Amino acid sequence: MKPYKILIFMLLIIAALLLVAFLFPEEGIPLGNDYKLKFRTINQIINPEKVEYADISNLIKPIPQDTVPPALIPLDTIDPFKYAIDTFLSVEMRAKLHRLQFPKNDRSVLYPFLLELKNLKKHKELIRVIHYGDSQLEGDRITSYVRYRLQSRFGGNGPGMLAVADIVHTAAVKRDVSANWKRYTIFGKRNPDVIGKVYGPMLSFSRYAPFENDSILNDSNIYEAWIKLSPSYITYALTRKYSEFKLLYSNNKSGVSLSIENNEAEIIQKDSLPPTSIIQLSSWTIQNSSKPLVIRFIGKDSPDMYAMALDPTHGIAVDNVAMRGSSGVDFNRTDLAQLAYTYKKLNVKLLMMEFGVNVVPNVLESYSFYENWFYKNLRSLKSLDPELCIIVIGISDMARKRETGDGFESYPNIEMIRNAQKNAAFRAGCAFWDMYEAMGGKNSMPSWVLADPPLAQKDFTHFNPAGARIVGEMFYDALIIEYNDYIRQHPYPVEADSTESRKTEEIEKND
Repeated sequence: MKPYKILIFMLLIIAALLLVAFLFPEEGIPLGNDYKLKFRTINQIINPEKVEYADISNLIKPIPQDTVPPALIPLDTIDPFKYAIDTFLSVEMRAKLHRLQFPKNDRSVLYPFLLELKNLKKHKELIRVIHYGDSQLEGDRITSYVRYRLQSRFGGNGPGMLAVADIVHTAAVKRDVSANWKRYTIFGKRNPDVIGKVYGPMLSFSRYAPFENDSILNDSNIYEAWIKLSPSYITYALTRKYSEFKLLYSNNKSGVSLSIENNEAEIIQKDSLPPTSIIQLSSWTIQNSSKPLVIRFIGKDSPDMYAMALDPTHGIAVDNVAMRGSSGVDFNRTDLAQLAYTYKKLNVKLLMMEFGVNVVPNVLESYSFYENWFYKNLRSLKSLDPELCIIVIGISDMARKRETGDGFESYPNIEMIRNAQKNAAFRAGCAFWDMYEAMGGKNSMPSWVLADPPLAQKDFTHFNPAGARIVGEMFYDALIIEYNDYIRQHPYPVEADSTESRKTEEIEKND
């Protein structure tokens, strides 16, 4: 074919496309109730609208080495009235800092947890923080950095609670399990074999044997299963250390033999899980956490394994509980009395609730229904223990391909969902952290995806490990500044009113 014929053919194609663009209705052509066929108009082709992405340069700009960020100032070990926070804040740190917000500016909703942090080293106990969220947390994202900073500051180690069977690998520990483990969740599609609403603190449990509804078990059915836990070298060193292996379980009609072995198949400990219908928490001391552990089970039945945990003996444990597909409204579906009992056994002091990305795809004009739904779940969780604190971490930005012009833009309902979460948090007496504004606000997710190096995945929804660390750092800074302020305002114990008590506190501080 001669070159001029190719040129004429191409010009005809362009002319045809321009004609379609000229005639095509700007609002599109409806295809049923849910879809529209759209085509760029002449104006959009000639004068394409450019989208402006959020400027996040201050978030990722390196901080000068001589700058001491406020999160590292041990205000509980120095004169709390000697220094002003602003003297330690560089411009970059101010840009990163988005403080927690409180209902009617009442910071006391977080005081029970802050008091626990203050007294932690003195009391030598183990307290627990559970970070609930959707797929944004999978793989230990965000949680890992918050855990590392809290444990570095207040003591503790280990990854905390882990599901036995899960759909996603975690960076916190290398986990391998036998093929007969099955996972059951209260979020998502519920398995009809599950009777009752007891799912434990991770709102899921695992079993290696089928459900037995008969009270008398078949002696010929013997089930075996194993779990192998190995150190992960893509996480923090503190996460790889722990002193105790724990199992939270119930609902086994027959005793189960258990052995804990090292990687050379040498038995470290042997024990049994007696039959029980009440949630039990069993613990075994582990001398060397740098080696893999193999836990073997054998018996006529399987317990419902709500969680296993790799914990310290004291300090702070921070759990990553990623609930893919959840919007944070599944807690009222579980047995709340049993959940309260479990939280007490685990000494849970703070819940961090991070949801929202599963609400976004359904673009609506109002999210008052979601606000009420979320509020009822938060209210139920608050009712489990008057001293239990909750921080709602608001939705992150999410972006989609623009309908007109090139590039990506935030979903139009992000801020409505954020506002619904904030209103629900305040109504329930919870603190709120605005992740959407902290990461840059409108059209910030494209900036995170297109950063060099990238800070989010190309689905324009999920952070990658580098971005998750920045988010974790911003949240930790916001939390620790509340702690620092609390120490300034409460330099003495709450119950210390006498001069003698104040002298005792001063001696302890000097020691």
